Amino acid sequence: MPKKQLIQEYINNFRRRIAMFFRPGIGMTCKVYPAETGGAILEFTLGPGVENDDTYDDSSSTITDALGKIKQRAFGGNLNGFVFHGTNVILEDNRFIFIKDDSPTQWSDRAAKEDLARIMPKPQGATP
Repeated sequence: MPKKQLIQEYINNFRRRIAMFFRPGIGMTCKVYPAETGGAILEFTLGPGVENDDTYDDSSSTITDALGKIKQRAFGGNLNGFVFHGTNVILEDNRFIFIKDDSPTQWSDRAAKEDLARIMPKPQGATP
């Protein structure tokens, strides 16, 4: 499990980078679901009047146990069969969920920049 300080630094970097895309009055919460093995899950919720706040759930033994705590439609059934590496993204309604492994590179400022690029549309005229 990445240390809470490393997770918080990632969230702060991600929040700093995404803020330029928000209209006034739009906020973003982040709920962190850490796991003893496998990394952590970050559930970001966006919307008008949403408070900018970060909360931490109790640690789960595995990343799939943590995923079982989150209401989502991407994965179902026996979650123990799933293995996650790198950063995996779920986009649903007014939220996005990052399932991140415990590699230090997944929690850097560069990772925050790359994760933002995965969820935001590319500007028109941008080359791939």
